[in-house]
Amino acid sequence: MKTRSYKHRELRFLLVSTTVVTFFLLGLVQGISAAVTPPDGIIGLFERTDGGYFTLIDEESHNMVTNSARVLDIGDAYIDSNNHRYEVTRIDGDIIYVKNTGEVPKVTREAETSSKSSRFAWLSGLLAQTSPTPRRIALYCTHSDESYVPTSGTPSKEWGDVYEVTRALENEFGKRGFQVDRSTVNHNPHDSHAYVRSRRTATQLLRRRPLVIIDVHRDAVPEHLYRTEIGGTELARLQLVVGRQNQNRDANLQFAQLLKEEADKQYPGLVKGIFDAKGNYNQDLAPRSILVEFGTHETSLSMAEKAADLISDVLPAAAGVTVPMSSSGSRSTLWILGLVILAAIALVVLNAMGWEGVRNFFGREFASAFGVRRKKRLSGSKGPKDSSEDDQDRSDMS
Repeated sequence: MKTRSYKHRELRFLLVSTTVVTFFLLGLVQGISAAVTPPDGIIGLFERTDGGYFTLIDEESHNMVTNSARVLDIGDAYIDSNNHRYEVTRIDGDIIYVKNTGEVPKVTREAETSSKSSRFAWLSGLLAQTSPTPRRIALYCTHSDESYVPTSGTPSKEWGDVYEVTRALENEFGKRGFQVDRSTVNHNPHDSHAYVRSRRTATQLLRRRPLVIIDVHRDAVPEHLYRTEIGGTELARLQLVVGRQNQNRDANLQFAQLLKEEADKQYPGLVKGIFDAKGNYNQDLAPRSILVEFGTHETSLSMAEKAADLISDVLPAAAGVTVPMSSSGSRSTLWILGLVILAAIALVVLNAMGWEGVRNFFGREFASAFGVRRKKRLSGSKGPKDSSEDDQDRSDMS
């Protein structure tokens, strides 16, 4: 009987062990498969490489909306400079028909919905300006060959001009107190697997937990769509691209809209528009992942660099953070914060005691501190004293 019982226990143990190992191996295989299999929308030619471009036509007015070198699909959308949204309904060769679905509503942060929360946000902003914690921006280039014809004489070369745009962004964000992780990894060739190769770069950059990660590109449409003048300076406009095929699409589209809204406030005309298009663009890796096109192949590198200066002003505000201040600015902010705290304390005391109570309290304290009553008694200027007070005064004077 004991031998049979022992064999039963041994059999149960073997069965449980085998089950556990089997599930572990299945999980391991699934994990490896998930790591090896790229997500949807990461492989493909999302831009034309034949030098041509598409024309987006409003199906009702028959007016041209914009041109696009980006390959679009039914359901993709474009938000123009006036914040009108156009959705792709039909494609006929190089003509893409779109439907105007109206003006997109403005994006507002939850912290701005009430005056109370706004006051706390303002106080948090003051505290953030004195914080030594650095804010990070990550930069890389999936299409490493993209260049500007007026600058390099070619739209494509091994180390494209887009790397110089990332250098300009690094400098401009650095001037504003940000730490910048700029990748110079080359992801050539410019083919259907470019985003697969750049995915490793983006993953490494995200390990340092940047506030925003930007994939820097340039467009390939006629220059008049991107050439503009702001504050008397000629520069290239920007275009934002959000991938529809990833779980962060809504968060990234909201961030792109905030970025455009802030740019419209500070530098109207800087942002040409937003494409909400098919593709992943590695934006599934993190929210606030954005693809930014700095001009087109027919604008110059210097025009893109000037745009980098302006977007460095816009992006922190869109991300809801304050630009870190210098040490002198931080000291000024601390003074302001100290005055705010003192004013708050004074307000609490006033509400608790009232003006009469505050006046009586400070009257008693000042009288006690400066010996006002004692001086009155010594001078004898007011009221009779009893004999004990006279004796005490004379003994004090002696």
